[in-house]
Amino acid sequence: MAEIWYLEIGTETLENEVKQERPFLECVALLELHPDGLSTEIDVIPDLDTGDPFVDIGGRVTICVRVFQEELDGIQDNRWKPGWYKSKITVIGMAKKLKTIGKKAIF
Repeated sequence: MAEIWYLEIGTETLENEVKQERPFLECVALLELHPDGLSTEIDVIPDLDTGDPFVDIGGRVTICVRVFQEELDGIQDNRWKPGWYKSKITVIGMAKKLKTIGKKAIF
C-alpha cells in the first residue's frame, strides 16, 4: 500500500503519521499523480515551499504519497519509481473526490 501524508508547507520533519494507505494506482487516479512528478527518494523529505509567499505563509496543506518498490513491483508501467510524489489536489479536493466516489475519507 502507498502512504498518503498531509504535510504542511514548511514542514521539515515527518512528525505526523500516515493519514491513509491505499493501493498506489488508486492514489494515482485519486490524487492525479504523474510518473514525472517524483519529488524525492523514499528517505528524503520533500521540499514543500512553492515560492509563492501567499501560499507558503497561508499554510496550505500539501498531500504527498510515499510509495515503496514492493508496491510498484505489480505495476507494468516502469516509469514509476519508489519515493515521494506531491499531488496538486488539496486535502479538501481529495475529500470531495472521495465523497463523489463513495469512499470514506480518514482525517
